[in-house]
Amino acid sequence: MMSVKKLVLFSCLACLLTVQAAAQQYAVRKDFASEWTYFEEGRYEAFTGNEKVSTVYFRVDAGKFQHDLLAVSSPQPFNLFIDGKLAGTGTRLHLDIDSLAGIFSPSFTVAIRQKRIWQEDLSTRVLTRAPQKASTEEQLVLRNTSFRDFAIVGLLVLVMLVITIIRLNPKLASDYFSVIKIFSMREMDDSQVYTRITSSTNILFYIFCSMMLGYYLMIIFHFLPTEYTTALLFKAENFPMAMLQWLELSLIVLGIFFVKMTLVYGLTSLFGVPEAAGTHFFNWVRVLLVVFGTVTIIMSGYFIMHGQHAGFFYGLLQFFGWTLVVWMVLIIFKLSSKMSHSLFHLFSYICATELIPFLITLKVLYN
Repeated sequence: MMSVKKLVLFSCLACLLTVQAAAQQYAVRKDFASEWTYFEEGRYEAFTGNEKVSTVYFRVDAGKFQHDLLAVSSPQPFNLFIDGKLAGTGTRLHLDIDSLAGIFSPSFTVAIRQKRIWQEDLSTRVLTRAPQKASTEEQLVLRNTSFRDFAIVGLLVLVMLVITIIRLNPKLASDYFSVIKIFSMREMDDSQVYTRITSSTNILFYIFCSMMLGYYLMIIFHFLPTEYTTALLFKAENFPMAMLQWLELSLIVLGIFFVKMTLVYGLTSLFGVPEAAGTHFFNWVRVLLVVFGTVTIIMSGYFIMHGQHAGFFYGLLQFFGWTLVVWMVLIIFKLSSKMSHSLFHLFSYICATELIPFLITLKVLYN
């Protein structure tokens, strides 16, 4: 019980620290999106968002933004030019406007070049370093923090839910969160656990796991560019919308859990090895809980502490796919000792229960 109490105290302390860090906000002094232009047929035209162009331009009067920063960010890499000279590359740049004025000129032209300009993804703003001293005439607008608020509240919900489930059944929780048993090829002691896969506590773990994966994907989707059509369906504009979309995504994942369970139990009966069903499904949930539980903690901490590098979140999406690949290899070794059939039968079973669903998952997430 002491370990649970320590976990509660640690979780509450961590959440309080992240809330305090999230409260330290910058202020947006100017957004240049409405002033973007593109060059076509010898003249500059206003960019509306529908044009298929790779470069946009805007003017910056440094005298109006003394001691401020020019902040440019996009999920996709870009090159930033000032008065025709390369000034930076990457996915996120913060440049001191006073320094730029000293190097180039008091009024300069900024050009952003990338594979294609997407208005929803590219951000070109001036951030003030001291919002409390700014003039009211500058109409400072605090950066929208509703999605970060969602991340904090969502993390609190997940922490409270998993602590509640652990207290209800510590033995089952220790089985689920056992890293050693993920790689163990002999699991004689878990036979009773495998036969109660639809017990109420197990279902609570499925609910928690689906909410955790929904939370994980929600934050990743927030940073993906617009060409990812699935991500577009779950890009919330405010806190209530984020909570609702998290619920929707979690229900979809929970539905996938029960489809997976039906598929595994049905096909093991068809192949004449019903005893392998519990091993397969329980270990699948175990891998999701341990691996993505750990990564979700890291990801949420990074985001709540104002980490916004799009490459980091895209890497987490890639990690999702590679984890499923490693899982397929792992389950082949686990089931090979339980299935007395030929290797061809085992491969056919894995194709039906893992490989085909994996390819469908890639198509949905990466399209």
